[in-house]
Order: sequence, then C-alpha cells, then structure tokens
Amino acid sequence: MSFEGKLAVVTGAASGIGKQTAHAFARGGAEIALVDIDQAGAKRVAARIEADGGSASVYEADLSDVGEVRNVFRRLVERHDRIDALANIAAIYPTMPTLEITEEHWDRVLDLNLRSVFFACQEAIKLMLERGGGAIVNIASGAAFFPLPGFAAYSGSKAGLLGATRALALETARTDVRINVVAPGPTETEGTGLRLTEKQRQAIANAITPGRWLAPDEIADAIVYLCSDAARGIHGAILNVNGGSWMP
Repeated sequence: MSFEGKLAVVTGAASGIGKQTAHAFARGGAEIALVDIDQAGAKRVAARIEADGGSASVYEADLSDVGEVRNVFRRLVERHDRIDALANIAAIYPTMPTLEITEEHWDRVLDLNLRSVFFACQEAIKLMLERGGGAIVNIASGAAFFPLPGFAAYSGSKAGLLGATRALALETARTDVRINVVAPGPTETEGTGLRLTEKQRQAIANAITPGRWLAPDEIADAIVYLCSDAARGIHGAILNVNGGSWMP
C-alpha cells in the first residue's frame, strides 16, 4: 500500500498501536505527523522513522482539550497544507466500579476517547474537503459490544464512537472523504503490560479464540489498509480485529 507524497496524522503515536501505525504508514512512504502529549515517546518514534529513511514531525497536544485539538490541526495545516490520512488512536482506559464512578472520571474518559475524536474528525474533514479528500480511521474496542466489569465509562465512550463515526461516514459518503472504524480485541501494549499481572494476562489469552493477545502491528495493518486506496469503496465500516474472538 503506497502513501508516497501523502501526510498521515497519528494521534496517540508515542506507544502501542499508535507507534506501530506510524511505522506502518512510514513503510508505505507517507510523511508522518505524530500527535501525543508524551513528547519524549513521540520523539523516539520520529527518530526511528527517520533512521529508517522516513520523514516525521512531532506535535504536542492534550487532546482531551478541544481547544488544543483545534490548535494542533491549525499547526498541521500551517506546516503541511494538507492531511491525507488521520488515525485517531489516543485513548485512556482506567477502570472503576460503577458505583464509584465520579463526574471527573466519567468526563476524563469521555473527553479523550469520544469528544476529542469527534472534533479531530471535524477539523480533518474540513481540510480534506478543501484539498481533494482523505481517509479517517477511529479506534473503538471490543468493549463497545460486550460488557466488562469496571469499564462503564470506557465502554460507553467506545460505543458512542461507533455511532458518531457512522453518522460522519454517512454525511461524507458522497465526497472523497472516507471514515471507518477499527475495533481491536485484547492487544499487547506497554499500557496493558503495566496494568495486568502475568496470571491475568494469561487468563485473558486463554479466554479468546486465538489463545493469545494480539500484537499492535496487527491492528496497525488494519488501520493503514482502511486509509489506503485499496479500501476506497469502504465507508462507515467497523472492522473487528480480534482474532475471531467475537463474530457479530
């Protein structure tokens, strides 16, 4: 899949799925804009891309703040004048029992996982319509479809993202802007490694169809595919990348 001469923007690019997605785009020849609050991590990813012969720039933003979302897109336009692909990957997944959820916890999760993604899409769509089109992929989760204890806010944010994305895809379907969703299953990232014991990780692996966690590059490849010309006929799709653990 070629992205020569194109700009791909990846949020949450400092680690995990975001990092692998940035590398996957770069392998296709795209110039990469890495957006993350973790500047040190994003700079390491950019340095690796450039060491491999690619081109990458880093943009710091707290995407839970809509003002910063708009500001980072303004900076992107000033530097690059176009966006050809956007992968909205930045998210958090703190757990909390339902009866203990506070307004602060709820707002923190929804602000980053849903609100910021919508407004990032809004900014990208405006630019893409002006510049001849593009593709957006938002990242949901298997948690949007089935319940997980302690994940009411997270599941709500990802289920809301499905509905919002399909509405956006419908509105842009007769333009050259395509919008789709990737819904990963359990994926092995730096974050999951810190949050779970080895026993918990193995229990999850045993409970899903492949008997193992997915690797971030498996999710990244699906994201890049949906942003490529090979997926030019796909609008409003939900691509479940979960090893067959859940088949709607």
